[in-house]
Amino acid sequence: MLPFGVTYYPDQWPKETWDQTFKEIKAAGLNIVRFGEMAWDWMEPEPGRFSFAELDQAMSLCAKHGLKVLLGIPTSQVPTWFYRLYPDSRPVAQDGTLYPEYGPRPNICKDNPHYRHLADRLAKKLVDRYKDHPALLLWQLDNEPVYPPLDHTTSNDFCHCEHSRQAFILWARKKYGSLEKLNRVWGTSFWTTTFSRFEDIMTPKAGIWEAVSPHIFLDWFRFKTASLKNWISHLAKIVREIDPNHKIGTNGFIGICTRVPDHSLMSAGLDFYGMDVYPKGGRMTQTDLAFSYDLWRSFCRAGGAEFHVTELQGGQNVRWGAPEYVKGPEIKNWTELAFEHGCQALLYHNWKPPMFGAETQGFGILKSDGSSTKRLEVIKQLAAKILKSKSETRNKSKTQNSKIAIAYLRSSEIQTYQEQGPPRGIVGQWEPVRVEIGLMHTLMSLPGAHLAAYKKGKPVDFIFEQDLDNNHLPCRTILLPNPYLLSRKQYNNLKQWIKNGGTLITEARFGVRDENGHLYPNALIEDLLGIKYEYTESAKCGFIDGIAGKPKKEFTLTKKIGKGQVVYANFSLFLEIKNGKKKWLAFAKKFLF
Repeated sequence: MLPFGVTYYPDQWPKETWDQTFKEIKAAGLNIVRFGEMAWDWMEPEPGRFSFAELDQAMSLCAKHGLKVLLGIPTSQVPTWFYRLYPDSRPVAQDGTLYPEYGPRPNICKDNPHYRHLADRLAKKLVDRYKDHPALLLWQLDNEPVYPPLDHTTSNDFCHCEHSRQAFILWARKKYGSLEKLNRVWGTSFWTTTFSRFEDIMTPKAGIWEAVSPHIFLDWFRFKTASLKNWISHLAKIVREIDPNHKIGTNGFIGICTRVPDHSLMSAGLDFYGMDVYPKGGRMTQTDLAFSYDLWRSFCRAGGAEFHVTELQGGQNVRWGAPEYVKGPEIKNWTELAFEHGCQALLYHNWKPPMFGAETQGFGILKSDGSSTKRLEVIKQLAAKILKSKSETRNKSKTQNSKIAIAYLRSSEIQTYQEQGPPRGIVGQWEPVRVEIGLMHTLMSLPGAHLAAYKKGKPVDFIFEQDLDNNHLPCRTILLPNPYLLSRKQYNNLKQWIKNGGTLITEARFGVRDENGHLYPNALIEDLLGIKYEYTESAKCGFIDGIAGKPKKEFTLTKKIGKGQVVYANFSLFLEIKNGKKKWLAFAKKFLF
């Protein structure tokens, strides 16, 4: 079956309303309900005292009405009693700030052994109890796994607790093997930071942008992905040992590179990887949303997982994002676009707006009194159409597009973000003149590349650092925005691919640094194009390279290499130039289509 449904949290509503609600969800044509992922205290109200009676009732009602369940294993947020038992377990920021015990999420560090022990116990109890339940269809592991905080509510960096420090040391020891290699990669001879023992390593606390090795920070973000992936893989192993028959996965969202892990690595080993997306909250255009769907589908492809949308906005945003009213035709467009771009399951968030809590009045398809809306009528029509259609017409673009791909270099994104520099107290001295070359650069250049390649109904695939490492380049044309960090291996694979007939379209700062953020004596663009690279400076739309003998203005270099070619657009071609639409389309037609 195609999972097509909605989030509904029975633990947040009176029990006497559950039966009628599940009946209405089924009557709307939906076939699956998602709940449980944020309800640890519902299942274990006191440490060691499990209470599944209400969850039993909710599952039974779903079975009664012919609804399947995406059941969450609620390990993303610990109950308040956890801190009664382990008061010293609060996540720690780089400046020593302790994260709140409850409220913001996630409120726990995944490296904490007390948390892991209790989360393991809960997962085993839950899976063993419901593995054979007729309503169960899918397991969700955790929820949007990240280190605290989930969003940019603070500029503090978490978690710097002793458990994370020890995990970071273990990760670094495994990666580098010797202190000699670690010190060389981390550039520790600069500013007296050489490590003589592994146990001397501390988490990088000086601030993300300055007064510490940027190479350590690059690895710090890599470690965070590895640690989160380790946790999700651990949970997956627990579930599969008890229940080998149901698919498992987790979910996440795009953006905030300092918060979210590398999704192209997180999806590995999962049956599905779910995307949470709120188009109206993010004021997303059709092309913005198409970009997000294509990117997430590619994340899933990288790990061999199905592409699911676990949360698609069903009503108005609250607390974050744009609060504009959500209309039925908008939901129709978002839904149809998701399936056009390869989605294999979709759930709206959520059935009714919460009556209390941090998201009071938010995201509901229905009105707060439970009455219908035009959104619901549209969703009913969509359910009838989508669930009756053949899978091949519903999912035209599930297979990879072999013609065009965009390379997303996560390491370059992190490095660029670091170089924005910290906010300064004196207006005009720092952030106002650097923000466009930091956090915003990748968030603009990737969608810009997608815009150049995107045609309605023709999704674009993304490839990732591991694809360049493994020489997995099954496409005719690669767009490579923000090519700042490139390893020799990645470069050599790209160059050979070009010689064999590929077209590489790239931009400023090509191969200026290696994979560890060290400066190359000569930028790799010199070897690729046979030019002399002199400098890079920021420009209105990103970066411009100083090339010997070339005027300092927008220009494009094209060079044949073997059977292929390189197109080098020096003025950050992949950023959306508002007044250059005709030129943009002409470029796309010439080099892409």
